[in-house]
Amino acid sequence: MKTASPTATASRHWTLFIVIVAVLFVADQVTKFMALDALTHAFDTYGEGALSLGEQLGRFMTLKHPGTARVIAVIPDFWHFRYAENPGAAFSFLGTAGSSLRTPFLLLVAVVAMVFIVVYYRRTGDKQGLLRVALAMVFAGALGNFVDRARFGYVIDFIDWHWLDKATWPTFNVADSAISVGVALLVLDMLSAPKPKEAGAGTPAKAKGG
Repeated sequence: MKTASPTATASRHWTLFIVIVAVLFVADQVTKFMALDALTHAFDTYGEGALSLGEQLGRFMTLKHPGTARVIAVIPDFWHFRYAENPGAAFSFLGTAGSSLRTPFLLLVAVVAMVFIVVYYRRTGDKQGLLRVALAMVFAGALGNFVDRARFGYVIDFIDWHWLDKATWPTFNVADSAISVGVALLVLDMLSAPKPKEAGAGTPAKAKGG
């Protein structure tokens, strides 16, 4: 029975990485496009006729601060779609810092993180499938938010989870979800990894001489 060559195995693993990143990145950008369409004035023409898809994509790529048009309740008092702009990192970290410092810093951090993920992914073994999926998900989320920040100086968020008016989770997007699930899988992978055997463990004791 023939075994796959190292080159073929590596190719499959990188194919997995690329597919996961591509699917999640496209899902993130498409849902942000849909959020702009449904929740903001980004594609409003004010009676001048409907925009073509190309014109809508052009605005999606370049238009900043489109202004909130409406909020959509999926589950009233629990789940809404609400347009928000997050200039900071997760949970609005550095959100109040000056943009001239904040944006370059966060872009640099994202690049460093993505390079680290790629290097780490290259070092994973054949049996570390869960770890590879986790790393690809975190990379995809980081890439999705990196593209937003590079274009606008902020990240588009639109998923708002809260419990009545008593507890609110920070507004997030698909990229944030990919990062969160990826980190959870990383933790699961660490917890499920076999523990190294202690020195001498499993070695049969020598029989004493009679």
